[in-house]
Amino acid sequence: MQTQKNKIFISAVLVILFALLIAGSKSITNRFRIKIVETTSPALRLFNSAGASFKKIIPFANFREENALLRARIVFLSRKLEEARVVSEENDRLKEILNFRKNVPYTTIPARVIGRDPTNWSNSIIIDKGFMHGVRQNKAVVSVHGLVGRVLEVGRYSSKILLITDPNSKVGVIITKNRDGGILAGNSSGRCKMIYIALDSDVAPGDKIMTAGFGSTFPRDILVGEVAGIGKEPGRLYKYAVIKPAQDMSKLEEVLCIK
Repeated sequence: MQTQKNKIFISAVLVILFALLIAGSKSITNRFRIKIVETTSPALRLFNSAGASFKKIIPFANFREENALLRARIVFLSRKLEEARVVSEENDRLKEILNFRKNVPYTTIPARVIGRDPTNWSNSIIIDKGFMHGVRQNKAVVSVHGLVGRVLEVGRYSSKILLITDPNSKVGVIITKNRDGGILAGNSSGRCKMIYIALDSDVAPGDKIMTAGFGSTFPRDILVGEVAGIGKEPGRLYKYAVIKPAQDMSKLEEVLCIK
């Protein structure tokens, strides 16, 4: 019985001591915690400030994907703009050809340049019109700027055009200001040469050259080009003129075949 009382007494004492220890530890803990906060507060403030800045920066990481999408969109729109520009330029050329056809005194067949002869790249072209469209051999071919050449070969749905810059091309021409005549011959330089000009001709750079209308191939008064220079070969009884064609043959895209 006495032993049981002693156990109860000891237990009560332990409970009281534990309660006192808890009460005291809270005070110690609070003081320790305050001391820790005071010591680390500058670092905590710096960390908190860095954290706030980092939160502001984090959204920029999300902009990378948006930036990539915007760049792709710019490329897409630029391509569409370029395609629209090409279509617009083509429409302008076709309108120019249509207006030109209305004002010329002969019937023409519009055609598109689809290639160049690989064996004669610089002086002949291939068009997308042939015998089935009314194209005939040895008929003149023009552009809105001037004479292009003549039909050399005719297929069912395509034809080969010999340009006036080809050395094999010969065209009867005249100088518009004085009506002096001569023969226009092509050369590999991309320009032409008007030969058999009278020595006393007053031909000069800038003079316009037109077709003379000899034969059935080239109608009269089609603009050929302009004089770029004058010369005379030794021993010859005539002089010549270097002619710059009115049409840049390297930029041909559409032509008109005269019936």
